[in-house]
Amino acid sequence: MGEDLTSCQKCMKYLLFVLNIVFFLCGVAMLGTGIWILVDYPSFTMVLDTPLLKSGVYLLIGIGGVVAIISFLGCFGALKESKCLLVLYALIMLLMVIGELAAAGCIFYFGYSNVEQTLLKAANDTFVKYGEAGEDAITQSWDTIQEVGECCGILGVDDFQYTQLTSKKFPDSCCVRINLLSEDYEYSNLTACHLEIDGYYHNVGCLDKLKSFVTGNVGIAAGIAIGIAVIQIIGIVGGCILCRAG
Repeated sequence: MGEDLTSCQKCMKYLLFVLNIVFFLCGVAMLGTGIWILVDYPSFTMVLDTPLLKSGVYLLIGIGGVVAIISFLGCFGALKESKCLLVLYALIMLLMVIGELAAAGCIFYFGYSNVEQTLLKAANDTFVKYGEAGEDAITQSWDTIQEVGECCGILGVDDFQYTQLTSKKFPDSCCVRINLLSEDYEYSNLTACHLEIDGYYHNVGCLDKLKSFVTGNVGIAAGIAIGIAVIQIIGIVGGCILCRAG
């Protein structure tokens, strides 16, 4: 096959090889982004326990891993100029493009369509379990969000009346901390905090913080998915051109 290639087709052959290296790196980026969301922000994904968000993230991880693997097939097929491998590669890549666009659409829908109402419902579903026996993970997740986000409850401190917290109006995680960068952080003044003295407790809800987290991350994840899909379409076209040369 190699002897019959025109100059343009030879150029496409090596372009396809280079593109597959890019595919590999992009696949790793998709895989890393999905894992980053799950590992670095477990509190947010637990609190926002919605099937749509989790499906989008897991789909992103799965497709990223497959793209990284399939890119090797494309590299080998281009270098060996194997029509069979190139056809298989083009078909698999086409399925990947469809999957990536579906993942991007899923993530975009969650992140930008009625996001506040969706977040409010998702947060409410977990927030009411705060302090409940056997729900330590949810309680700790909400504590983390409140400490990191410097907020309290969903809409404010009064939200805890709907939880199992009975020892105080709101938990210590709603109090202002000092030495934030240290693992041995301390609360500024717990007594003043629970007396609701301004400056010692967070008197704003966490809904806006959650909204910022979601819209910020879904934009990154969906953007990566769409970018990879565009590059893959170029690769599919290149594979088809080489196949026709055979």
